[in-house]
Amino acid sequence: MQLNSRMDPLKELIDGLSKHCPGKLNEKIHKLIHYYEDRLTRSEKFLSHGNKQLHSIIEQKKQNEQILEQQAKMAAMGEMMDAVAHQWKQPLNALSMYSDLLKSDFNDKLVDEKYVENFTDDIQEQIEHMVNTLTEFRNFFRPSKSAELFGIKRSVVSVTLLVKDEFLRNNINISIDSDQEILINAIENEFKHIILNIINNAKDAFNENSTKERQIHISFKEDAFYVYLNIQDNAGGIPLHVIND
Repeated sequence: MQLNSRMDPLKELIDGLSKHCPGKLNEKIHKLIHYYEDRLTRSEKFLSHGNKQLHSIIEQKKQNEQILEQQAKMAAMGEMMDAVAHQWKQPLNALSMYSDLLKSDFNDKLVDEKYVENFTDDIQEQIEHMVNTLTEFRNFFRPSKSAELFGIKRSVVSVTLLVKDEFLRNNINISIDSDQEILINAIENEFKHIILNIINNAKDAFNENSTKERQIHISFKEDAFYVYLNIQDNAGGIPLHVIND
């Protein structure tokens, strides 16, 4: 039987001793070598099996994380679609009202060139609002894995635009405190997802705690080394048992 290389020094030592030992002792020594060689072989098999199991567990964990990530994205997409529906509801109602109003004012002979100009401007404003909402929604879920320079303020404002009507319906006021734009190099859509998750968590906390005055304050600044983004709300904070866990 071939000995493992890790036992070669021991084998050499025992072979040297065997030359000077009686036959029975020599036989016992070699049995001892085979015994420990067998133990070593089984230990190596056990370790190999353990490594395979560990690798399988790690792969399963990665798959679970990917599933959870996909579920989170789908949940966010559902919330965003709901937000777009709320965003479009108001301008669609306005356009319907304008249609009725135009017919009524025409019958009352109130329609002239100035009236038509103002009426057209109002309709165009509602349409632009819907187009902007749709554009932001499409960009929000457009996959991007490359970092690029973008403005924090512009990005945060685009997120608040998507949830504007939903937050108004929940009596939540969002204020952005910054007079200047700050550029960062990152993946903008991932940044937007983070902002959306945070403010949606605040919305849920407001509703769970039945908070009356609902305020979310967003500010950011930079120094020579870092950019700081601060999001505050008065929803009651994170429960201690969650922080401790």
